[in-house]
Amino acid sequence: MRILIADDHAMIRNALAFLINAQPDMEVVADAADGHEVFMTVESNEIDVVLIDISMPPGENGLLTTKRLKESFPDVKVIVLTMHDERSYVREALEAQADGFLLKTANDETLIETIRAVFQGERYYDGYTEQALSEIALEKEDPLYGSLSKREKEILPLVALGYNNKQIAERLFISVKTVEVHKANVRKKLQLESYASLLQYSLRHHLIDF
Repeated sequence: MRILIADDHAMIRNALAFLINAQPDMEVVADAADGHEVFMTVESNEIDVVLIDISMPPGENGLLTTKRLKESFPDVKVIVLTMHDERSYVREALEAQADGFLLKTANDETLIETIRAVFQGERYYDGYTEQALSEIALEKEDPLYGSLSKREKEILPLVALGYNNKQIAERLFISVKTVEVHKANVRKKLQLESYASLLQYSLRHHLIDF
């Protein structure tokens, strides 16, 4: 199977690649340091499984990237790797349709078993039974955020990070005018008038990291 590793720390990417490449049925074909790079790599390469860290500052949160990936490439399996085991992160991983959720404290054997299980179509969330996951899944996401379109969800973290209209347009391959329209829609739908409130919203909902 062809695997992409996404983490903002090169040492972690290298360590994971060393372990995974030692397996006869696995190969790390790419790595990435941020969410945008992950999406672009999957878009232009044949990837079976993505291992993605939740926190990859400064930039788009790994959970948001996961959601974008699953919406655009539903057959690609995504395993979230994290140090955070809070219920809110598990809920967000479920909402993003992540196939796996694994703590970075897991041992090597568990990681390899999780990759194989997810590749074969199973769902694995470290320490959570299917009943527990069903209960967590019932918890609703912010209805205001849910009203945003796919493109608006892509633009929101970029605006929060301080990208200007031209930079966003170049990054997403759209026109500056289109960016302006989407930004206006985001502020209207989220009922946020200032940049500061938009930044606070993005941080509170784990959309970006610093």
